[in-house]
Amino acid sequence: MLDPNALSQLNQLKAGILADKDIQQGTVRGTQSRFGFVVLDDGREAFLPPDAMSRVFPGDRVEASLTQNENNKDKWDAELISLLESPLKVVFGRYLIRGKGFFVATDMPQLNRWLFIPPKARANAEEGDFLECLVTRHPFEDGKAQVKIVDILGKDTDIGIEHKVTQRKHQLPNTWNQAASEQLDGIEIKDIDAAGREDLTALPLVTIDSASTQDMDDAVHAEANDQGWTLSVAIADPSSDIEQGSPLDLAALERANTTYLAGGPVTMLPEALAHGRYSLVAGETRQALVCQMQITSTGHISEYRFCEALITSRHKLSYEQVADLLENDNSAAVPSDTIEHLNALDACANALNAYRAEHMLLMEDRSDFELQLNEQMRINNIVCQKRNRAQQLVEESMLATNRSAGDLFAQHASNNNLEQCLGIFSSHAGFRAERTEAIKQLLGKDLPALAELEIETLDGYRHLIQSLQKDDSAAAQNQLAACRLMLQAGKLTHEAKPHMGLGMQYYATVTSPIRRYNDLFNHRAIKAILANQPLTGLSDKELAGLQERIGRTRRAARDLEQWLTCLYMQEQELQDKLAGKPQPLEATVSRVTSGGIAINLIENGVSGFIRLNSKEYKFDAERMTLTSETQTLKLNQPVTVVLDGSNLDKKQINFKQQLRAA
Repeated sequence: MLDPNALSQLNQLKAGILADKDIQQGTVRGTQSRFGFVVLDDGREAFLPPDAMSRVFPGDRVEASLTQNENNKDKWDAELISLLESPLKVVFGRYLIRGKGFFVATDMPQLNRWLFIPPKARANAEEGDFLECLVTRHPFEDGKAQVKIVDILGKDTDIGIEHKVTQRKHQLPNTWNQAASEQLDGIEIKDIDAAGREDLTALPLVTIDSASTQDMDDAVHAEANDQGWTLSVAIADPSSDIEQGSPLDLAALERANTTYLAGGPVTMLPEALAHGRYSLVAGETRQALVCQMQITSTGHISEYRFCEALITSRHKLSYEQVADLLENDNSAAVPSDTIEHLNALDACANALNAYRAEHMLLMEDRSDFELQLNEQMRINNIVCQKRNRAQQLVEESMLATNRSAGDLFAQHASNNNLEQCLGIFSSHAGFRAERTEAIKQLLGKDLPALAELEIETLDGYRHLIQSLQKDDSAAAQNQLAACRLMLQAGKLTHEAKPHMGLGMQYYATVTSPIRRYNDLFNHRAIKAILANQPLTGLSDKELAGLQERIGRTRRAARDLEQWLTCLYMQEQELQDKLAGKPQPLEATVSRVTSGGIAINLIENGVSGFIRLNSKEYKFDAERMTLTSETQTLKLNQPVTVVLDGSNLDKKQINFKQQLRAA
């Protein structure tokens, strides 16, 4: 046994060793392989070898000692010191039996291992069952995690099991509590209140949506005048009945937005309200928040006003009907009394779009893909839906309204010396901070004329993207594609901050209050400004929670789509085997990594990965290219691929590149 003096000396020695090391805190990030990384709080990433990765879960907060990599002094290796926090409490996956071992094979892409289920924690599960499990033992001490089955969700033969697991995994509520149900009953029988509202029922508004849409939350109208056009956008007004802090409001805040899952939505508000009382149904009088804007002939919003009103939509029109009129000059496609106003809307939208192209930023034009499901709730077909002029017309009207709302909130705060605005802005800060310097260095090498731009600012960022969009050179187009992968996520905030992705000074969404909670809240903020009344805003914690839940709903939609797509591509793989050879498929490169390329199929938008031998290819992280002796692979490059199998456990679709004959 060590005497006290020796023990004290030993502790001092340990403390001295630690003091000489680079000790950092960070968050664990998993990979598709057994190794992982610690994303450090200072922006660096440190490598975690497989034995260390087996002791942690993705998302864990850890303290680690860093050393420079022996082969690359610009990279770091991490040695785990302590576990600070582990947010992973519940996992989902399938029940596996391997010999005498019982496990759950998790469906987390970054958790590449099975977790042990001890005998007393196995319930009555059968192999292949989908499970919800509670983590009962963290693996930090010895790499041996344990979980307990808390629910058996079903089997892969159950119709809709993919939807059930996805909704449970991402905590999407599918029922309404008693208080919310009682409030709903009271609203349904309540008369529409016209007090204090302008009567705009004579304004010939129309809704333009997908033919199947039932929750119609905006109607539009435009009329030409000497200055350009008067553009009117009427928006459904759930805030007229749903008070802040009421049961339905709290339920909507918890849901954050309507989640559009393949096969049907999980609505933010009860369908009786979303599809009924608040939907701008043709021929029925509705309460609305209306934004009327004067659009100049050059597409500038010279003035705007918001008001509470009563409106009556004249017609429910589909995108296809309106596009048929505008693109094919088919006047029979729409009611005759809408033709003049639709043509005015189209001209107004073209002017708004041209103004944004010159003074702001246009979003990349991408096709949408609709997953058509069969009776088994599996994909029967994937249909490409190309954007048309009707969709652009609606989009420009909504963007103009949301810009006006953002300006209203910013001006109100400035005029009243408020530190925070009443409304919620949708902001975007541009490039991720850790990539900004690398972008500047690459511009200096490949596009020196743009190297001096202050790309952290709205003007600098806007100038950069506009310049790259106008430059057809290979260097510029590759830089533009790479820039899109280096952006921060958007953020909700009460501060009047710009939306750099749109190139706009202020942007606050108000056009979908049936579907988005921040839009519903912003209606209350606009009404408070109009009435010169105070409003209790969301706290920073509540706003962060709303942001997190919005992200959760998006992940749920992506996860379900990827799961169903994997099943769909398994059918394609079976057809390839029956045909005796794989079918060549045309694709484009969507991402380039050191391990291979991600691709999107052109015909149906299916995404997957091609793993490449790192010894044959040299990876350029700045330009995002992979180069071998025979080819260079870069972003947006067309490639021909063949299917190489689907991994349902990890929801991965793998392809192989098929080289074209010389």
